[in-house]
Amino acid sequence: MPVLDTSFIVDLLRGNKEALQKLAEMEVQEIPLSTTEINVLELYRGAYLSRKTHQNLEEIKKLLECFQVLELEESVYEVFASLSANLLSKGRAVGAFDELIAAIILLHGERIVTRDSHFKEVPELEVISY
Repeated sequence: MPVLDTSFIVDLLRGNKEALQKLAEMEVQEIPLSTTEINVLELYRGAYLSRKTHQNLEEIKKLLECFQVLELEESVYEVFASLSANLLSKGRAVGAFDELIAAIILLHGERIVTRDSHFKEVPELEVISY
């Protein structure tokens, strides 16, 4: 079950051709889709930073009905801490939110759909680009 990153969801909302094509490919394969609670927080923050807050919130809520949202569970804490410390010690930190997203995905044994290449810095995380 691919996990959709914030960049992918935003691109879908903006009608990005590559994102829409990738979504169509996944729908043809009847692959269930998901995102994480952290991605949802990022989407809401973006809506509140925009000029069309109400409209963007409505679009986000409607779109999120199509996805399973992976929760931030207690079992993620140690995975995140280990991953984040490892990346930081190598000078390859990708940011706390993205490291947390990666930890949730790794814990669930899933892949991430994103255009953000820095996720490739995360060992063992399979990145689906578009």
